[in-house]
Amino acid sequence: MTAETRQHFFSAEQFQTLEKLGAIMMPPMKGNPGALDAKAPEFLDFLISVSPSDRQDLYRDGLDNLNAEAQRKFDKAFAQLDQQQTDSILKPLMVARPWVQDRPSEPLKDFVSQVHDDLRTATMNSREWADASAKAGRRFTRGSQSRGFQWKPIDPLVGE
Repeated sequence: MTAETRQHFFSAEQFQTLEKLGAIMMPPMKGNPGALDAKAPEFLDFLISVSPSDRQDLYRDGLDNLNAEAQRKFDKAFAQLDQQQTDSILKPLMVARPWVQDRPSEPLKDFVSQVHDDLRTATMNSREWADASAKAGRRFTRGSQSRGFQWKPIDPLVGE
């Protein structure tokens, strides 16, 4: 049994924006839980709280900027927007990244790209995702159907 997490790093408005992003960017699909089911926003609240200050700033500024844009365009907090309204804000900020290291130079696009990656990673590495996979009879593999292959790490301090 795991302990319940509680929001503690982000302000209430920032956390609600993060939850809204989780619902939009990682919804439940094909029998798998979404970010909200997997408590990804709560995990990211903890993770960012112990992250370097530049990452904390990226998240705080990004969440604040999304809220400011929602207020400017619709006179509402981002968390209160409907799908069409959120799409009008987020779609121009979504960019393709051929390489993980290719981060957008525009801060808000960089944030949206990073939070999308982080929500997906937190969701897919959650207990809820693992439980759903087990119930469906799916087994986790890396890459293609790599069953039966073993990987033996090389210890540089011990000879082969």
